Amino acid sequence: MNTLRINKYFLIIVLIALFGTTNILSKTVIQDDKTVKELASTLKQKLLLSNDQESKVINILTELQNNISSKPENKSVFIKDADTKIANILDSKQKMKYDVIKNDLWKKV
Repeated sequence: MNTLRINKYFLIIVLIALFGTTNILSKTVIQDDKTVKELASTLKQKLLLSNDQESKVINILTELQNNISSKPENKSVFIKDADTKIANILDSKQKMKYDVIKNDLWKKV
């Protein structure tokens, strides 16, 4: 009888821990997705990106975030790569504006 009761409590504790972990992880993913959209929105407003450019920027930022999550020790390398990719999709006017704002932008990552 005591073993059955202990097993029930153990199962309840495991389920609570599992639910808590899942909740925390989902909030992190949502928060990361929100950060990508905020950065893309900032770039769209400041650089007057086209819809095509904006979707490319979102893809670049999402890839950056995935890379940083998998290997945080290489964060600066990943940021430099993303910076180059974003600069490559901009026209000359946008690049001039981007050069002015990019340092502040990358501090948010």
